[in-house]
Amino acid sequence: MSISFYRKYRPARFEEVIGQEHVTRTLVNAIRQDRVSHAYLFAGPRGIGKTSTAKILAMALNCESGGGKATPTPDGTCSQCQSIRWGTSLDVVEMDAASHRSVEEITETLLDKVHFAPVEARTKVYILDEVHMLSGHAFNALLKTLEEPPAHAVFILATTEPHKVPETVLSRCQRFDFRRPSSAELVRVLAEVAEKEQIVVAEPALNVIARAAAGSFRDAVGLLEQLSLYTQGHITLEETLEILGMTRLDLLFEIVDLVHRRDARGALLLVDQLGQAGTDYLQFTRELISHLRDLYVAKFAPDVLAGIAANQEQLDRLLAQAGTTMSNEIVAFLDVLGEVVRACRQGSDPRLELEMALIKMMHKPGESWVAPAEVQAHTAESQEGQQAAVTAGQEATRETRQEATATETPRVTPDLEHLTRAWPVVIETVRKRHPALGALLAEGRPDKVQSDEFVIKFPAGFTFQASQVARVPNAETLARVLHSLTGKHFRISTEVDTAAPPPPPEEEGARILSRDELLARLKQEFDAEIIDEESSD
Repeated sequence: MSISFYRKYRPARFEEVIGQEHVTRTLVNAIRQDRVSHAYLFAGPRGIGKTSTAKILAMALNCESGGGKATPTPDGTCSQCQSIRWGTSLDVVEMDAASHRSVEEITETLLDKVHFAPVEARTKVYILDEVHMLSGHAFNALLKTLEEPPAHAVFILATTEPHKVPETVLSRCQRFDFRRPSSAELVRVLAEVAEKEQIVVAEPALNVIARAAAGSFRDAVGLLEQLSLYTQGHITLEETLEILGMTRLDLLFEIVDLVHRRDARGALLLVDQLGQAGTDYLQFTRELISHLRDLYVAKFAPDVLAGIAANQEQLDRLLAQAGTTMSNEIVAFLDVLGEVVRACRQGSDPRLELEMALIKMMHKPGESWVAPAEVQAHTAESQEGQQAAVTAGQEATRETRQEATATETPRVTPDLEHLTRAWPVVIETVRKRHPALGALLAEGRPDKVQSDEFVIKFPAGFTFQASQVARVPNAETLARVLHSLTGKHFRISTEVDTAAPPPPPEEEGARILSRDELLARLKQEFDAEIIDEESSD
């Protein structure tokens, strides 16, 4: 049976562990100075070398080439190194704490046997993967052994969630935090494995695989093996995108350009194109979020771009697009797409949510929720503003001027008259983010604008609604919405109308009829007839 790539090419020496020099250098120095600790904690994301480093440390402590002592350069060929590498050593015990988490399993598998001398090796090594999954009682049982370990035993605890490991355990271990590798490091490893396996793969495909692996060496090498089997050793970019369900980078660039140009038709056509190609809209949204993050990095920290899974041509295009895209556009787009992901998790249609997000982004940041209503309310005041919001083509011709003032010119004048007109838009904006608060605001109306104070008045009997709106979290939410619409920071307060509501006007014919009038009306309308005069009394 053949060996999978990630096991076949697992590092066998400290210098082969990529991207964790701060860990390997410390361990090498500890071995050389005979200062190896009795317990280590390896923390970090999955697939980045925690277990591989633990195995290398076990080999270093037991390699036969050390002449009876630990060596920082295990040969990897002696019987001890081979048995440790392939998991057959009697003295190096690997445990999955996720499936052996109870105190009984820990005691039987580990604690009852740890005091016995090694069978073949010099040092017993216990490697506990996902140690944070242990139960509280199991941690307590392990703690006693960590406090008073036998001289021949070393514990290596590995976890992806170190915050779940009790402080009492952490304090008895030397902790090493493994970092997530860069995309360039992933691509380098993939290229080396492909060369050794005689796999022909295009560089753009390597970048896509690295992007799909999300910083995991194990996942990256596993995907390379999967693609090599599918393509029979000739991996193309198109097949990589198809199998992994990834999006072409040029489509991500294109969608951002379309939004920047306010080309609603082009954006919707691109969404339709994605659907015809069988694209997962939610996956596309997530990749678009990642692309926007890269744009922001390129705009403000271009020296960090080395960690992005892209070739030089793509990096140049990223820098160029970052130079033509406003930072507030990127932030607004990220915010809208975040809402798309949250809505899809709650069962919304991913395509519809994505299309609505793109339509919202056809307006400048801060205008998305208010421009249409304000244009209608101010037709006489600003004919040019109305045409800019209604006609996308005319808006595009004034794009340069609007970009210079988009973040400075408020769309709503912060006075009582304009805020009263825009009040339905304010309520709808709040309702989309906080439905309960939007329902409360619908009961009130703008009453006063005094300096930086915005007063909302509620009818008599609506004291509860007024008090809820005035609470700090709700008032701050409303203040943020008003700031996005007006550019002014308001202090929110509420009042309740003390006047009793006027009685409803009496409608004609609403008075109570007498007995004789009622009988006459029944005879007239329904041709009724009194059957028993006494029973009717």
